[in-house]
Amino acid sequence: MKALTQTILDEFIIKLRKEKYKNKIQDLKLEYCQDENNNEYLYLALINIKKSQRNMGYGSAILDDITQLANQYNLQIKLWVTEIYGSELKRLIGFYKKHGLILFKTNSVNQMIYKPKKIKK
Repeated sequence: MKALTQTILDEFIIKLRKEKYKNKIQDLKLEYCQDENNNEYLYLALINIKKSQRNMGYGSAILDDITQLANQYNLQIKLWVTEIYGSELKRLIGFYKKHGLILFKTNSVNQMIYKPKKIKK
């Protein structure tokens, strides 16, 4: 299986922002990371849709694209759910669960993880 590189990820993000969802995305922060055991994963810090484009399915579509990328490269997606950007915590958790992420609540931290699915050939 081909490995994901930062260049591939950067090109993926540019394509989403400037081509596929042009004028829809306010901000998108997706990083390629490694944990202390050198396990690679995608860290999703933020999907922020422009106010005029919200509740039209763009966040779901973008998250679907990101999960497809994770499946393609057999990578987990990790994120921490927070109200810091103004969204309601319960709504965010429901949104991510709808897209296959699993909630791990430790102390006061809400971490969610997406486990990649095998792609049928």
